[in-house]
Amino acid sequence: MDTTYRKDIKEQLDEVLLGMPGVKDGKAFGYPAFKIGRKIFCFVGNEGISIKLPEARVNELVGSQDSMSVFSPDEGTVWKSWLSIQLPDAEDYAEHVALYQESIQFVGEG
Repeated sequence: MDTTYRKDIKEQLDEVLLGMPGVKDGKAFGYPAFKIGRKIFCFVGNEGISIKLPEARVNELVGSQDSMSVFSPDEGTVWKSWLSIQLPDAEDYAEHVALYQESIQFVGEG
């Protein structure tokens, strides 16, 4: 698995996520990640991020915007509970705070 990532996205998410109660940074799958407790809810990888949500919610969001898809770490493998978001400008990731909070709640309850 390719573990490259965009540092500008990581820096933007540091600003957005690390101020939220209980959120810590770390590593997951070789990528920079964000955790609630000891559980990963978001990681920065390749040209975007992936966040963990219920599979039904991922399916609802996929197709609603061109920037969202089901996370696929490699060809033929799909992680159904992980939503991939790829935006051209790192600053645009700040607009998805509600999704990050939804992910934190989902992972924190699991």
